[in-house]
Amino acid sequence: MKKNLIALAVLAASGVASAQSSVTLYGLVDAYVGTSRIKQSSPGLATTSARQNVVDSGGFNTSRFGLKGSEDLGSGLKANFVLEAGFDVSTGAANNYTNPFTGAVSSSTFGRQSWVGLSGGFGEVRIGKMWTPYDEVKGSGAAAFDANIFAPATGVWVSNSYQDRPGNALYYATPSFSGFSAAAMYSFGENKTTTQSAGKIASFNVQYAGGPIAAALAYQTEKEGGALSANATTKYTQLNGSYDFGPAKLLAAYGHVKDGSDKAKEFQIGVDVPLGAVTVSGGVARSKVTLGAGGEVKSTGVGLAAKYDLSKRTFLYTGLQLAKNEIARSEVKTDTFAVGVQHKF
Repeated sequence: MKKNLIALAVLAASGVASAQSSVTLYGLVDAYVGTSRIKQSSPGLATTSARQNVVDSGGFNTSRFGLKGSEDLGSGLKANFVLEAGFDVSTGAANNYTNPFTGAVSSSTFGRQSWVGLSGGFGEVRIGKMWTPYDEVKGSGAAAFDANIFAPATGVWVSNSYQDRPGNALYYATPSFSGFSAAAMYSFGENKTTTQSAGKIASFNVQYAGGPIAAALAYQTEKEGGALSANATTKYTQLNGSYDFGPAKLLAAYGHVKDGSDKAKEFQIGVDVPLGAVTVSGGVARSKVTLGAGGEVKSTGVGLAAKYDLSKRTFLYTGLQLAKNEIARSEVKTDTFAVGVQHKF
């Protein structure tokens, strides 16, 4: 009798544990057929132009798959993890990741995210490789669906070269207080030498979301350190805002970059218009880089995209992006057009 009671107790405890823990396989597959052209012209030189037709991956969002899990530890405390890998659906190859401090290129198993942490009433702590707080603002709210190849700022904003998930990091996010929240992250370069200090990346954001209004401010500094440079530091600032009128959602963004004596100011405005199963989005982006050595680089981008929802997990999309970069009297123009499909699981 006692043995039966013990066995029942063990089974009951096992059932409770399984109910408090969960692991989910998730991801998305995004592929498109597209064409792009680059045209270069300079005074006194012949104009050159080249067009490339492709079947490629990640037109709207980067193809990926991952595992995420959570365990209820009691008293509102949870243990969480994410392991996420990117891939090129057109070839099956893993997405390569370039280490921001060493410059080494590798095919990381979980090159997008790999972290473990705790969450509760205090907020959330993560350790490992995750998106920076700057990227959480930079990657949302001010572009045509934030679609990869259709975003107006693609090939225009110099701030697109920031490190979005450097790794070797500690991350903390606060709970939401009346719509306000904040996050901070510090990434250890781990590339110290006998003659130079280690690199580092520090990033934070402050966000607000309430009713139709959303706004966010983010800042990130990147110090290379090691043997790559004389401890050069690049500073990024991003301010986003949006207002949802219902029939349309207006979006705007301002960015500033300081890299040594070079400075860049960037602007972007956009609109999302939901029309039932179809959503149309578009925007315009500008960038002006003032070079410390003299001269300016001016860039303009226009993006227009539309997606048609076949279901909650699958949609078709198409779009066009145009960009022009001018320095002195020379200019480089690019255009991209694509049609694709994305499925989430």
